Amino acid sequence: MTVRLVDLTLFHRPSGHRHRLPLASFPGYQSGPADDPPNVTWLPLVTAGADASVSIGSLGAADGQAELRIGDLVLRNEATRNPAQRFATLQDLDSGEWLRVALDDRPLNLLLSGDYVIQSVTEREIEDGAPLAEAVTVWTARVGQPKPKRTEIALPIYDRRLDYDTPIQTERYKGTGGYEGPAELKDTLKELPLGHCPMARPTYLGIVDGFHRWSVGGGKPVQDVPRGWSSGVAVTREAAGVPSDNAHFTVDLASGIVTTTVKYADFRVEVLGRIFGGVYRRYIGELIAALATDAGLAGTVDSAGMDAVPRTVGLFLAAGDATTHAAAYAKFVGSVPRGGWYVGTAGQLVVTRVPRPTAAAAVRAYSAAAGTTTGLQYVEGQHNPPAKQVVLRCAHNPSPSSSAASDASAADATRWTQEWVEVPSTVDETIAAAWGSAAKVATVETALTFSADAAAELPAWVAELSAPPTLYELPALDGAPGVWIGDTVTVEDDIAGFAEGAPVVVYGRTVADRSGGATLYVAR
Repeated sequence: MTVRLVDLTLFHRPSGHRHRLPLASFPGYQSGPADDPPNVTWLPLVTAGADASVSIGSLGAADGQAELRIGDLVLRNEATRNPAQRFATLQDLDSGEWLRVALDDRPLNLLLSGDYVIQSVTEREIEDGAPLAEAVTVWTARVGQPKPKRTEIALPIYDRRLDYDTPIQTERYKGTGGYEGPAELKDTLKELPLGHCPMARPTYLGIVDGFHRWSVGGGKPVQDVPRGWSSGVAVTREAAGVPSDNAHFTVDLASGIVTTTVKYADFRVEVLGRIFGGVYRRYIGELIAALATDAGLAGTVDSAGMDAVPRTVGLFLAAGDATTHAAAYAKFVGSVPRGGWYVGTAGQLVVTRVPRPTAAAAVRAYSAAAGTTTGLQYVEGQHNPPAKQVVLRCAHNPSPSSSAASDASAADATRWTQEWVEVPSTVDETIAAAWGSAAKVATVETALTFSADAAAELPAWVAELSAPPTLYELPALDGAPGVWIGDTVTVEDDIAGFAEGAPVVVYGRTVADRSGGATLYVAR
């Protein structure tokens, strides 16, 4: 018999410590003297595992947005008829001490007493009687407010990626003058340059100490501000503390403050952005890692699968921009084919390119004939014809002007008035002939800074969008413990292409289906 182990992490208000409450599905679980921890009882109070799901979004689409579904973890809380006092064993995670806590007639009323806030849950699976070391982690997730019922408590469970739906920038201008900006900027979020931004509009702060001051870094250090333009005309950077004339600007890299002798009607700069812990971050994986750890959203980040082929990205958050971590990460990973980010089973943040099915060894095999799955189910809605051409857009100019000054160079005028630099593939004449007018041009807007990077990614984008993967749902009757996003499994089914078994890659899954087992979202 498979037992589901559920460890709730609780914040204990009276002590300020974190506690762990071990629970399990029937018949419960008892660790042995040689286990770690030894001789601990997981009380059999779990009725049903969380029917939540998580995925990185549909493969073959030009975005990195996540798809999440909140589900309920159901716990037993009916009143006991046994007059004997019952106890639970909780671990104080901050001191390491194990606590013996008396339970009410309804054993989980302690979760409703107000003394505890449920912070997270870790779900594992183990065979009844097996050593604790053989338990396999299903996932680690967040918990919402408990929903008490007559004999149960339902805990809303959701993937920890929802933690990332919070604005990146939290610092605001005070509007008190000087470098805190004029009154009209009071309580406005400060600008924030991320990575290498080819063109950004700095925030005008007014005249400070006799010069016009602009902020490009929200008062924090930036790597460089190499170029500037006024109405498309180049403004040259000087190394001095203040500029010599209106054709030059200076910058204090320690604060991101740009100084000019005049207030330009339309002033923009190229900026190599925010420095994290003394290091400039511009590649997709390292930039997301720096943002997540700097905000305290992640303690461990695995970006090796993304930055093995480093690509420079840039995103400028102008003053007042409340872009969230999740939205920014989606822009970054969506710049490369099969890019994605997710929270792993151990709570680590993973930034990667989801591999093709043939690129990794299968971690498990499922067979309809053997009864380990009821068979693949085709995901409806995949009706877009293949792309006959792919156009990648890069080097974003967030607010292009309709015209440039007459004395702007041809190159600067073009960049000033165009929102994107476009890198197109050749037209696939075979697809164009086969699909006719149904074959479309796929345009992908990226956060890539350099056209050379876009050109390097173009063949993989063409492969992805001209032959998009086929998506299936795969019922895994064993619950697929230990199988997560990015893993490859082998499927044998009475469907063309699967009769002899074929690999598929997992891009999402349910945690536990109410009917038993779990559903894997897979791509071929």
